[in-house]
Amino acid sequence: MRRFDVAGFDRYSRWTAAVVVVWCLGLAGYLLAQSDGPRFSTNPNVHQTGNAGAGRDVFRFETFGNERFWTDAVRLPAGMIASNFTPVRALQNGLHIDSEAIPASLREALVAELRTDLSAARAPLLNSVSTTVALINANAVIGLPPKDTDRNGRIDILAGDKVGATCALCHTITDGSVANMVNGGSVGRRLDGRAPHTLNFGNLVATGTNSLAYYPVLQLSLAANGGATLGRAPRGLTEESSEAEADAYLSNPQFYPVGMFDDTVDGNGDPMHNMPLFRTDLGAPWGSEGALQFLDNFSNLVYTALLDPTTLTTAGGRAFLRTLGGAAAGEEIASDYVRVLSRTGVTGYPRAGGAASPTGERSRAARRSGR
Repeated sequence: MRRFDVAGFDRYSRWTAAVVVVWCLGLAGYLLAQSDGPRFSTNPNVHQTGNAGAGRDVFRFETFGNERFWTDAVRLPAGMIASNFTPVRALQNGLHIDSEAIPASLREALVAELRTDLSAARAPLLNSVSTTVALINANAVIGLPPKDTDRNGRIDILAGDKVGATCALCHTITDGSVANMVNGGSVGRRLDGRAPHTLNFGNLVATGTNSLAYYPVLQLSLAANGGATLGRAPRGLTEESSEAEADAYLSNPQFYPVGMFDDTVDGNGDPMHNMPLFRTDLGAPWGSEGALQFLDNFSNLVYTALLDPTTLTTAGGRAFLRTLGGAAAGEEIASDYVRVLSRTGVTGYPRAGGAASPTGERSRAARRSGR
């Protein structure tokens, strides 16, 4: 019988392993050299501090008019009233409350109730939707600022004033100095830029009485894609879906997980984790899915599509959708959305947009770059 040369085999194995390691290192170097990462190794833009106070206020309170969408299309305030969306439920939903903005007439009582078991018997104010209204009127619910729509110098969302959404909704928490609900929101001083990982954004939208108004950002089933759907839910929504079906998608954490936000309008259901609002967390290649090269593009996308998707029905919005999802799918999303808005009684839109809007600018830039 032939004797097996163990020593020779060991020498051969070591030589082979060395060749493989060298080859892998060379391949890694080649791939790095071919990387499609950031175009610039350093920021080419001259840093300008500007007015930090004004910038902070824009981040916290500026809606760019989307209060009409959230109040008249999604009908979020009406849904809060109808579903008895109390401060306790708001905290359970992951919303945060600015303790410094709580009206003086409520502050002491609410702080006392927050130290109880939060039951209706021991915390009646925190279990009353009237208190939620008072907190929103006082601009104390972070990310949901009220606007003096009727310009009478007084905020009252029950008397015609509207509620919008800002950056702070998904990018601010508090220090929890007054209260911090486990797996929920908190009450305290604002901490701008941090990510609220317990915010149930999907359920918040479902709280509105017309969550179908958020149609382009939901998981859809498109004829242009052969009826297929992409996302966590087994079936996508269509222009014929009911409010109950939209709510079922949005409020199911298996489909729309807590702490996530869908930042695309391509008909795919792809909520991603909320990120801190700092430059390296949102610009490619660190944040999002790498589609956003500059932080400004993220801001434009949020305010021109995600916080008021009715702008997608404009010429610029439709061009953006066609660039994003393909000609057939993009046009289908826009046209179906118009039908959904009509069916649900939404009129007078959009309040902003058009070919010169940021959505239009983004679509033209994408075409020029071949994306």
